[in-house]
Amino acid sequence: MRRKGFRQPKPTKTKLYYKAEMVKTKGKIMWQAVEMPTKSVIIESFFEEDVKKIVKFQNKHKVWEASGGIPHFLCQQFGPKKHRIRTSRER
Repeated sequence: MRRKGFRQPKPTKTKLYYKAEMVKTKGKIMWQAVEMPTKSVIIESFFEEDVKKIVKFQNKHKVWEASGGIPHFLCQQFGPKKHRIRTSRER
């Protein structure tokens, strides 16, 4: 029997998984934990071990799969990076 006011999120059709990626930004090598298929960056760290630990935990327990992924405000960066095209005025 369901209680009044109790709501559970609908199950998602997409399967979430996490992967560790090495990214080079401004001459520094950084490791990122990326949620797929949303391509949200969960954590960015200089140390590979920190990122691998989070990726392994999230892939094992699937904590955020019921809600469709980690909320945007908890992510370092949401979605893929978009490159800006500079206009003639900005140059």
